[in-house]
Amino acid sequence: MNNTFFRFEFKYPVPYSLIPSIESDLINMGFEKDSPSLANGFYYVSSIYFDTPTLSDYSDKVGGFLNRKKVRARIYAQELQQSDPDAPTIWLEIKEKHDMVINKRRVAITPAEWIGLLESHNYAYDKILSRLKNPEDSIFSEFIYLIASQARKPYVVVQYKRRALHYYSEKKPVRVTLDYDIRAEKNSSFCETPSENVSRDMAVIELKFTKTLPWPIKFVIEKYNLRRDAYSKYAHSVDTIRRLYPISR
Repeated sequence: MNNTFFRFEFKYPVPYSLIPSIESDLINMGFEKDSPSLANGFYYVSSIYFDTPTLSDYSDKVGGFLNRKKVRARIYAQELQQSDPDAPTIWLEIKEKHDMVINKRRVAITPAEWIGLLESHNYAYDKILSRLKNPEDSIFSEFIYLIASQARKPYVVVQYKRRALHYYSEKKPVRVTLDYDIRAEKNSSFCETPSENVSRDMAVIELKFTKTLPWPIKFVIEKYNLRRDAYSKYAHSVDTIRRLYPISR
């Protein structure tokens, strides 16, 4: 289960109070909900970010470098379900960014493989090693290499609620995600809901596209006077954690 994405991503922080109106406008202009059957209209996204001992990914972001990288594990749920330890439900992702252009590579692993990756000090785990020998699992191999060669460890878990819409412009997909109630905690587990509120009364709109923005998006940007911003959920989460648990001097 490999996925690779090349696309643009534009981000717009907005007051949460605008989300219902923006979502309604987009639907009225032809956008469709990704998951219309969801009872609450949203789903959870939970990510554990792996960073170096000096937090190089965080430093690259706050330093304003155009070339940046994130190494993370992600589930689309509030907590990791252990009912089927052999079902590939955890995504290992390598996200590289140059300005607003995204290259994201990801591969799905099982809860059993995830536990082995966390518990093994040198990541020498029988199922992991067997996958490293498989040439089809190049993304998996790259993820393990980045962790082992750069001494990356899980630093923070970031979780938020997401409402998602899609549209086709010139036969190319355009996706809009509305992310809110962003929470974080210094943790390496998917089994607890983060307790620290990162977003407060704010939300983040993300536009994901490969070609051009369709007219409904341009209309919404002008109507609500949206301003693009290089918002990083990871960086804001690290800032929140550091304010609560300052580094001793």
